[in-house]
Amino acid sequence: MITGVIASAQNMTTKRSEVKFISSINCSEEATDNILNLEIGFSKKVFYNVDIRDAAAAAHLITLKTVQEMKKNVQLTTIIYENNDEIIADLKAKKLDLITVLSEDLPELIEQNIVDPFLIEIEKDEIYEHYVLCARRDMPGSGLKALANKTLILSVWVESDLPTYWLNSLLNENHLPSVSSFFSQIDMIQRPEQAVMRVFFCKSDVCLVQKQTFEVLKEMNPQIAKDITIIEESPGFVNGVLCLNRSLTDEHDNRSLIEETLLNMKQTTGGEQLMELFDIDDFLPYEDAYLHDTFEVIKQYQTLNY
Repeated sequence: MITGVIASAQNMTTKRSEVKFISSINCSEEATDNILNLEIGFSKKVFYNVDIRDAAAAAHLITLKTVQEMKKNVQLTTIIYENNDEIIADLKAKKLDLITVLSEDLPELIEQNIVDPFLIEIEKDEIYEHYVLCARRDMPGSGLKALANKTLILSVWVESDLPTYWLNSLLNENHLPSVSSFFSQIDMIQRPEQAVMRVFFCKSDVCLVQKQTFEVLKEMNPQIAKDITIIEESPGFVNGVLCLNRSLTDEHDNRSLIEETLLNMKQTTGGEQLMELFDIDDFLPYEDAYLHDTFEVIKQYQTLNY
């Protein structure tokens, strides 16, 4: 049963951008000093197109349900972070055991030597997410240069800068201006299918969307395949990564218990609900190779003088 709830459905701002929830569960008659203190965090960026406070509360309660299946006395703290600076500070202070971030924010955490990347998220049964730059076939000219001074409609699955990092690097390789200067207008839209249809109906000139969405729309409407073409395609990007605080040890901080819980998440009711909340199909053990292209795009972008 859940006991000693300090905060569950209400947010407590303890830092300038933090949303924090704390709850305790007592699943056994063990001594109260034999409690697993579990502190988990999420980057704000992983919550896309949802109310962050509502999603954070749901994530906390579902995680609490998942942890409860461990049959341990647990005090769970869930925190939503605005930026990497706050994440780094709490990791170094050992106030954070587990953090979920977008892959674009992972290099800085690795450089600080404070995390062990543990799992990567798989969405829509795909490890990688590719983006495509598309335009109508009847547009005058060909290739990237033909897109100069055109209107761009951009849609991304999460609050990620990777697609524009890639596009800026691509333009630079072709000796063209940055995205903000190259296109006459840039609009953001949440639903990628709407971005494609705006190009299809000549309301925008170019769209940058997930390849999977574009392929599905082509199958549903062959006229889209006839009228719209892919100008460029991005490398494969990984979205979310779950990381453990490097300071955790098996002997003192129940690291092995946390790892086991994460690996078995899909087999628990609470775990399934948490994955559904974040639209995650599965997890894979982290390997550097999975993020090679993601990190290369970030490195290339950081060398630009934009």
